[in-house]
Amino acid sequence: MRYLATLLLLCSALTHAAPPDGFALVHDADGYTNLRENPDLNAKVLAKIPNDTPLNCVGEASNDNPNFCTALLQQAAIGDYGFIHRSRLIFPASDKNFATLREHFGRDDTLTLSGNGQTVHIAARRIHPKRSDFSGTAPNSDNAPLYRGKPFYGTDGSIPKSVFAIEQITLNGQAVPAAELQGLFLPDFAATARGSNAYDGWEAYYRRTDKTLYLFNSVNNDAGSFGMCFVFKDGKFQRHYLWDALL
Repeated sequence: MRYLATLLLLCSALTHAAPPDGFALVHDADGYTNLRENPDLNAKVLAKIPNDTPLNCVGEASNDNPNFCTALLQQAAIGDYGFIHRSRLIFPASDKNFATLREHFGRDDTLTLSGNGQTVHIAARRIHPKRSDFSGTAPNSDNAPLYRGKPFYGTDGSIPKSVFAIEQITLNGQAVPAAELQGLFLPDFAATARGSNAYDGWEAYYRRTDKTLYLFNSVNNDAGSFGMCFVFKDGKFQRHYLWDALL
């Protein structure tokens, strides 16, 4: 009887195992999937999201329908999030078609992720942004919508006096253009980028079949959390995705 009870408990735990979360890619036989207003297959469709679009799948969309996740992604026209059925997503961290790059910390204050012949190098440095570099600031306000003409992330809209900024990202020695890294601010509460957790949370996945690499991070910062994904194809930078983590 004790063996049977243990077996039943194990089966119950497996049946109610938490669905996967985190970095995901849209993967649907139709070539796209629906981003819905609510976690319901009959809910209004906000947008059709193409295959291989990166997003952050956050938690159960509702206690009543764990088959959906709240999808944070870059969709400026419709807002910052919606709901996608989990069956229309793949999770590279657990997908056999992807190789996971592993972290390596050298003597310098940088981060390297490598594996399967791919090497990503990330360097962050402390900067002291000039107030004049921010625009759209209201009188007597410390908030602004733009930094050097573009949206910025990591400070909840407030103008920082000191932050760590991503200075360089390379894949196999090929650098992401500096303009693509502008305004990506990371917490500044230690002497080094590593000490301030600027290198926490980075993930890199390489899909051998189409030679595509995804570099992802979800920055958990009380002052302004955000997510980002850099996409490389055949060793060359393609584009990045950025989204506010408003939930």
